[in-house]
Amino acid sequence: MKVHQSRWRLAILLAVSLAVILAFAAWGLSAYYNRLLEPVDPYDKKAITVTVKHGSSIKDIGREMERKGLIRKAWAFELYARWHHLDQYQAGMYTFNRSMSVGGLMNNLKNGRYRKVVQVVDVRQGMWIKEIAGQMADVSGLNVQDILDKLNDPSYVKNHYMKNHKFLTGDIFAKGVKYPLEGYLAPGIYKYDKNNATLDQMVNEMLDRTGKTISRYHDDMASNKLGSVHRILTMASLVEQEAPGTKDRRRIAGVFYNRLDRHMKLQTDPSIDYGQQRRIQEYTAQDLKRDTPYNTYTRKGLTAGPIGSPAADAIEAVLKPIRSKDLYFYARPNGRIYYSETYSEHREIVAKYRHEWASQS
Repeated sequence: MKVHQSRWRLAILLAVSLAVILAFAAWGLSAYYNRLLEPVDPYDKKAITVTVKHGSSIKDIGREMERKGLIRKAWAFELYARWHHLDQYQAGMYTFNRSMSVGGLMNNLKNGRYRKVVQVVDVRQGMWIKEIAGQMADVSGLNVQDILDKLNDPSYVKNHYMKNHKFLTGDIFAKGVKYPLEGYLAPGIYKYDKNNATLDQMVNEMLDRTGKTISRYHDDMASNKLGSVHRILTMASLVEQEAPGTKDRRRIAGVFYNRLDRHMKLQTDPSIDYGQQRRIQEYTAQDLKRDTPYNTYTRKGLTAGPIGSPAADAIEAVLKPIRSKDLYFYARPNGRIYYSETYSEHREIVAKYRHEWASQS
């Protein structure tokens, strides 16, 4: 009887001990979990940007938050969100800081607080400043004409951009140049908070990207026969407008060099468009004859300045052209380009395929 009672006492003691251990474990786990939900640093107010994409899972968001140092553990963030039914959120770009708790972060994601409305300026290859300015105005809330006036003002350009971008030289103010920074605003997608971007912020970012490209090709530019960054960008802008593919860009650059060496007119149609500041669908004899500092049918040599924003591979094509004896090229609407050494051969190609362009207008 005593043995039986001893066994019961031992069992009760073990059960109680286990219960106490489990209680302490649960308390410890709960304390640990609650600690993970607290702010990483209550005194750190430094802004940290987090982009929440459409279709992201709570697990994805938690990992990004942990990577940015906003939370301690992604699994605790996910558990909290699911336990409190906060797995619905608004996508966008948010600005948070480490003084915010997991609960605060999750509620802000659900309600869309601290979310920025982001817009983009999409500078496409070959785009003109006049066209870029429209996008700048939409993003910043500035007036288009005010933007164009500033970008056409030598004093403004000198005081706001030339000091920080040494590749901008007096060449950009050469006689006949429409906009000093034409060709220097690098193609790309630039993101800004709506109505919170300044003109200088946007232009400087584009110039920074151009500066990186110029730095990459510094040695090639220094030894190039065109003699200056401005002239290299000018030819690159012509090449940009004539060919969509890298291989053809390099070959067309070679044709332009051949024509320049022979003192021939470049006769590239996009130069007419830029000189008249309108995209021409079908050229007339009058268009070809209307003289501007950019019309390569009426003037020999390069245009007064770039006729749009060239991509990096157009710049590289000018620096590393494909050498040939070709003096002419003709592009069909399907993108195929034919090259010729003689004018008679070129005329035959034009006569054969010119009708295709009539159906494009």
